[in-house]
Amino acid sequence: MNINDLKIFESVAEHGSFTKAAAINNTVQSNVTGRIKFLEGFFNTKLFVRSTRKIELTEEGLQVLKCAKEIQLSINETKTAITKLSAPLSGMIKIGCIQTTAAFRTPGILQNFTDKYPDVSFKLKTGVTANLINDVLKFKLDGAFVSGEVNNEALDAHHVFLEDLSIITSAVDKKNIFKKTVKLIVFNLGCSYRQRLVEILEAKKIESYKIIEIDTLEGIINSVEAGIGITLLPTELILKHYSYRSLHLISLPKKFSKCPTQFISRKDYPTEEIHRLFFNSIINGYTSTYSSVYLSKSTHPFSFKTVKPDEGFFFLAYFHSKENLAAQLQIRQFHQAQNHITSG
Repeated sequence: MNINDLKIFESVAEHGSFTKAAAINNTVQSNVTGRIKFLEGFFNTKLFVRSTRKIELTEEGLQVLKCAKEIQLSINETKTAITKLSAPLSGMIKIGCIQTTAAFRTPGILQNFTDKYPDVSFKLKTGVTANLINDVLKFKLDGAFVSGEVNNEALDAHHVFLEDLSIITSAVDKKNIFKKTVKLIVFNLGCSYRQRLVEILEAKKIESYKIIEIDTLEGIINSVEAGIGITLLPTELILKHYSYRSLHLISLPKKFSKCPTQFISRKDYPTEEIHRLFFNSIINGYTSTYSSVYLSKSTHPFSFKTVKPDEGFFFLAYFHSKENLAAQLQIRQFHQAQNHITSG
């Protein structure tokens, strides 16, 4: 067994494909198959479960993958120690991210890090929280930004920021939005915002709703604007990127509106120096680049309407003018200032 065998094994584990592993390692598929059979013979166990659709690691394979990464880590750290004085820090970091965070949080985080370490590369994968957690557990990702609370003994989870969520709709008659069958425009099953929206409807004892799954953020926004249904998204995302669209926001009680975004990684994941530096930059160094000044009800330039308390929700209707972004961002603080109303 040599290091190339382990590299081929890692490629198959990451991509779930012998063909892709062959292309990545500049070899033929028969060689990949042969090296995997050799490793299975060496360890006297099956490393993969094969089917016509995909290839998955066995429990034994997952343990071998962990050891293979530790070996690769030792080699890389030896290289780093030798070249540290003459060469800048470099390498690849594979990060997962929910689509909303990728749209308006992650770019600033990556830019801050790459400004300091320009030779470090990133591979960003978007997906729903449940799938990203699974990819981190299976070593397919070095870490991931996910939404909601994560309770898994194998994972380190750190709160990075707290999102304020709003229901997004295009409805003109907002009071009657929940008085008919509601269509929920949401990401695939496993999305925590989708689950939260269902919980909101259940809390209002609304049982008549239909799910429409769309796997892109832009597709969800377009469908909501077209009046097909409603969705649940971070308020600041809409304020920052979609203020020019014909959208309305429904403000929610704190128990539904507040949702943490966490950065997760495996506790036993063998990390290189670039991973440790990046993880620490997120956990210890992230601050929002957007600040808001309280904007009073009498001075803000957008129309708003508060629904009666017995209806359970509070509407803030913005976004029917293309006012400057700075003014729009200020409304976020105004939105947060309504918490004393919603809790009343």
